[in-house]
Amino acid sequence: MPAALAGLTVAAMPMRLSVHTSLRAFLLLFGLASSAAMLFITARVTTAVGSLAERSLESTAFALAFAVESALLAGEQAEEVQRILSDRVVAYALVADAQGTILFHTNPELVGSRLPAAEAEPPRPVAGRPGGQRLRLGTQAPAFAFSYPLRSRQDRPELLRLVLHTAPVDRIAGEAQGLWGGTAALLAVLWALAIGLERILARQLRLQADLARSERLALVGQMTATLAHEIRNALGSTKGFAQWVDEKTGPEDPRKAGLAAVLAGTERIDGLVEGLLLYARGERYCLAPVDAGQALRQAAATCPQPGCTTVEAPDRIRVLGDAEKLHRVLANGIRNALEAGGDGAPVRLVARPAGRRVLIRIEDRGPGIPADSAARLFTPFFTTKAAGTGLGLAYARKVIEGMRGEIALANRDGGGAVLSIWLPRG
Repeated sequence: MPAALAGLTVAAMPMRLSVHTSLRAFLLLFGLASSAAMLFITARVTTAVGSLAERSLESTAFALAFAVESALLAGEQAEEVQRILSDRVVAYALVADAQGTILFHTNPELVGSRLPAAEAEPPRPVAGRPGGQRLRLGTQAPAFAFSYPLRSRQDRPELLRLVLHTAPVDRIAGEAQGLWGGTAALLAVLWALAIGLERILARQLRLQADLARSERLALVGQMTATLAHEIRNALGSTKGFAQWVDEKTGPEDPRKAGLAAVLAGTERIDGLVEGLLLYARGERYCLAPVDAGQALRQAAATCPQPGCTTVEAPDRIRVLGDAEKLHRVLANGIRNALEAGGDGAPVRLVARPAGRRVLIRIEDRGPGIPADSAARLFTPFFTTKAAGTGLGLAYARKVIEGMRGEIALANRDGGGAVLSIWLPRG
């Protein structure tokens, strides 16, 4: 029953990961869709404002040209035409005949002169239709030149040239372009809010998962304590009777081997119960700076083959952890590495800085991890060893995560496996 409950803890992890992944995907898609929509709307608005600005120039020029033409056809004097063209948007205006002689100009001193060569051609009406184009005045001010073919009572071709200031229109178009800056600022705020929301929700999911895991572990611990008490009572009687019979049995008695197997079995069951209690109990952590290199050397010294380990760690590289629990995790990891490599195979122990954390690696030269076992390595009661209990890595993960660290086991380049532990710097 405890194994089933512990399995539920692991089985719930993919579900939580799936929820978190779906949440992040939704926020990402929503952010991208919103950003694309805002950029599209901004582009349409700026384009529309620019187009309206150009049309307003043409409309203003056409209205003035039509008013001038109407005044001339009505026989109005030059004063009336001058009044029509006195709008401050008009830089200057002129009427010229087919030979380029200026018949009217907003500057009266230029009447009777010839159009300059630079103004004799563009912007002429195309196929007798009004037309205009942008240019710059001699003062480098932006302007819009509009050419309009006039109808004359004397049936003589005449040309009306209007040059309008574009500064007011350009200012409106520039303000519309300023929408890009506002849109960028708004997008930055929205993305910041989305990232903040994602982190808050992810933290909430982690807290809920930790709470659910704690509740399940508490239930496992209660059941384990009860079962362990009953198992140990029965096991104590069995072990005591087997030891008594073994003491009374001579070395040549064939029952001696059977009694040895019984005693070994009771030791194995007792070890399994002890490991289960260790995994299921609630842990309290006494976090303090721990020298990583010294912790590796002490853990290696407790293993059966300390001469097969090499420690590579800079001086005074410290992690923030519980020294006793970290020692237990490291000793178990080194023992597993020595068993995986076999007799005489070296085990490399490394501690080095990794940003704000310290990375501890236990590298062996064994056969590595089978592909079908990689996903279940930290699952309680799963083991690839014939005599393993399947609780060592599960307990290691529980302890390392309790010390705000991370743990992973994977194959290494060149053969073998590596147990990686990341802990905060002390």
